[in-house]
Amino acid sequence: MRLIKICGIQSIDAAETAVINGADLLGCILVPKRSRTVTPDLAKRISQLVRHKRSKTIEQILEGIAKRDFASSTVLDYFAFLQHEILQNGPFLVGVFRNQPFDEVLHVAKELNLDFIQLHGDENKLEFIKAGKEHGFGVIPRYVIPQQVEKLKSDSEEIMKLGSLSIPLLDSDQGGEGKVIDWEYINVNLGFTRCILAGGLNPENLAQTEQVNNVIGYDVSGGVETNGEKDMVKIAQFIARGKAI
Repeated sequence: MRLIKICGIQSIDAAETAVINGADLLGCILVPKRSRTVTPDLAKRISQLVRHKRSKTIEQILEGIAKRDFASSTVLDYFAFLQHEILQNGPFLVGVFRNQPFDEVLHVAKELNLDFIQLHGDENKLEFIKAGKEHGFGVIPRYVIPQQVEKLKSDSEEIMKLGSLSIPLLDSDQGGEGKVIDWEYINVNLGFTRCILAGGLNPENLAQTEQVNNVIGYDVSGGVETNGEKDMVKIAQFIARGKAI
């Protein structure tokens, strides 16, 4: 079963709808002055909501990773294990950042009780991935395909070596713009990793991704909106259809 992340959440109603329908990850935009940016107060309220529903904390999952021996595992095996842990123990709150100072991101993650940080800029991804293991949060690093394929490959290997709770996300150039990335390119060129797929997804086209290799989750924002607002029916449809693939 694939992970489902509903991103760009701006209300408790949308967060509750996502949780009730089985979303694994709820995303809040914490980049200043964006159309979907949320206040710290709302992010804290959503954090409280998901914390009441989960089975394990991120710290507990990281402890479990540290105790396992992955010496004979492949990168694909490792990401499949992380997928299982998130599926079994969520939902979790993701804060989305873009080119914000390292110390600022760590402060916000702690202040808002974030479970994951998602990096959408040109950040030093490994710096955050290493910090996540130390400070008790997961990291979702975003890669633009095909421009960042080599970086994705080296980072995927490093994530496993570090024992980090990190899963790569594949997206279009900016994200949130409704642009579908080249799914066939993923099939041909990205057999070395597993990923969360973003970029132009919606309840109608989700079934077309069934044959995209090594996808372990979906990330959607605009695809579950109507007139710029989260649509509760579309959220429920997206989760149900994603889980059925």
